[in-house]
Amino acid sequence: MEHPFETDQWPVIRARDFTHVTEKRKVRVIVIHSMEAPESAKTAENVARYFQEPDYSSSAHLCIDSDSIVQCVYDNDVAFAAPGANHDGIQLELAGYASQTPQQWLDPYGILLLNNAANAAAQYCLKYDIPVRRLTNAQLGDGTSKGIVSHSQVSEVFRKSDHMDPGKGFPWDHFLERVAFHRAARLKKLGGG
Repeated sequence: MEHPFETDQWPVIRARDFTHVTEKRKVRVIVIHSMEAPESAKTAENVARYFQEPDYSSSAHLCIDSDSIVQCVYDNDVAFAAPGANHDGIQLELAGYASQTPQQWLDPYGILLLNNAANAAAQYCLKYDIPVRRLTNAQLGDGTSKGIVSHSQVSEVFRKSDHMDPGKGFPWDHFLERVAFHRAARLKKLGGG
């Protein structure tokens, strides 16, 4: 289904490394990462600036913290974030660490962070007709299923990196519920549901 939805215009701090794509990119997964950086109000901006460093060949579409979303790579371009799911993925970096417990992810800072990330993910779900669901490793590996995955799943399935974020404590049920909430709210605004 072609959807007239466009993502919000977030502030841009352009990453140094990405692949520019001229034709319309087919996105099937949203990949959730943890930045491995402290929870603070400036973490999104700080990590976005880190993606500009010449000694660090990595990037993501968005960096997200408790009060901001920063775009580092435009939606149609390919970020260097999760080998195996770069060309068909949107990469979302969340402030925090893979070692965090569910309680740490769901503290007052984390609730704001997860709500921002869910809002962004909902917009991508609408833009690329991605269902609000977490894929299994088998579904991720089949190359056709659409959904939301972790960087650790990409590492496990494609074996091109060893990253295990956002960690076993990431509150998937809470996050997916917030994505569904934001998706429904935006569809209602558009008069589509």
